[in-house]
Amino acid sequence: MKKVLTIALLAAAFAIPGALIAAETQRFAPIDPKAYSPAQQEFAKLMTVGQRAGTVTNAPFKVYFASPEFGLEAIKMSNYLRWGTGLDARLSELAIIIAARHWTSDYIWHAHYPLAVKGGLDPAVGADIAAGKRPTKMKEDEAIIYDLLTEMYRDHDISDATYAKARAKYGEKGITDIQALASYYGVTAMALITAREKTAPGDEPKLQRLAQVFPK
Repeated sequence: MKKVLTIALLAAAFAIPGALIAAETQRFAPIDPKAYSPAQQEFAKLMTVGQRAGTVTNAPFKVYFASPEFGLEAIKMSNYLRWGTGLDARLSELAIIIAARHWTSDYIWHAHYPLAVKGGLDPAVGADIAAGKRPTKMKEDEAIIYDLLTEMYRDHDISDATYAKARAKYGEKGITDIQALASYYGVTAMALITAREKTAPGDEPKLQRLAQVFPK
């Protein structure tokens, strides 16, 4: 009897780590609405209206929900950067898909490549970015954004020539907004990585896995 009990205790001891591992794989599990903090209640209410309705349990918002004070500010930032800068959707979405390419974020790419094309970006531009090539069919204003962001990502610097073109076209405010837009989607990409969020493939060109995604 004592031997049987010992075996049972050992089995239980080995089973517990497995259970813990299984629990840990469910990252940012849904929270019972009864346990929402005041800030989470405000966040959840915000998620019931507009273009993000019903997404409080979806990444990246379920990650932001863990720190709703940050999440509320992130939504405000997102709203301004996507729709309040005065940039054409074609240019805003280009900045977003460049950020998606930098992070190799299939989720962001899948969501925003179609919006870029809908906004007027030549599909070939996105296809080249997905393949790690410098796009050959960019318009002048698109090429300025591409160079501004890719030099930052690749070189951790911006050449004087690129800065001068960006300032002449978009001004210092525009440069700030473009970089902020790409940076915000870096936060989004990190939330998606943390949540291990996957996305179903679509018809868009797929991001190639490359050592260097922005060529010289």
